[in-house]
Amino acid sequence: MREPFPTGEKMDLGNLDMYWQLIEQEFEAIEQLPSLESERLLSARAFDQSQVAGHRPYMAATRYLGVARDNHVALLALLKHHGATLWAPWSLLRPTFETSFFASWLLDPEDGRERRTRGLRCEVYDYYERRKHRAAFVAFPEAKKLIEQSDREDAERGSLKTYREEAAALGQRWDRVHQKINVTDELPKLTFVKGQRQTAPLFEATWRLLSGFEHGLGWALLSGSTRKVEAQIPGGANVQFVINDQEFVNAAKATYFLLLSACQLLRRRHAEPSR
Repeated sequence: MREPFPTGEKMDLGNLDMYWQLIEQEFEAIEQLPSLESERLLSARAFDQSQVAGHRPYMAATRYLGVARDNHVALLALLKHHGATLWAPWSLLRPTFETSFFASWLLDPEDGRERRTRGLRCEVYDYYERRKHRAAFVAFPEAKKLIEQSDREDAERGSLKTYREEAAALGQRWDRVHQKINVTDELPKLTFVKGQRQTAPLFEATWRLLSGFEHGLGWALLSGSTRKVEAQIPGGANVQFVINDQEFVNAAKATYFLLLSACQLLRRRHAEPSR
């Protein structure tokens, strides 16, 4: 294994700069959204937030879009100052893809009750992931009793009690609210995906490729790179890998399509009633 080094080749990013410009414009538009209260907007968001769990989908979607934006900006800085290495650019695309999906999934339904249910589901998932993290410290005797006491109090009068009450008010079974969201199952169901026959499999393939890179899998490297045999050696060959421009551009465009769709959904829910 060698340290990455410049090849002297310039990466062909096609028209990705157009996507980058659109993303910047979308985030600027989100920052300039008018206040629901001062403008007295009769929008889907205003109606949702007046009801049980109505703030949850918007809090979560805003957070997810913030994650996507942060990783996108980091990717631009990486490409400009560090270069397109074999792994890091893909690993910055993956959280952008994932959080763009979740923001889209939260805001996609036209039915407000379903949006609020999805917001609650994301909050409950977040809650249980925090509990798993905290449970790791049960191995330390001085922390065990404190953690167990905190969990009991949460169930009796804390966040967990609130979540269960909201689920009941929404008419949802707790096992559904507590169910993990599966990206590959839900991607094809997004409104802006299911109307286009080839989009869903493209998204799934992109998600699996990005996940493969994130987990350091060899098949992902072979799929997302070009390779050149530099020298034959006993039992094999010395091979140089370089990021495959077209594969990366395709993955980036799928990711940015999700991100742009999520931004547009947030703006529409904020400013317009459900259709």
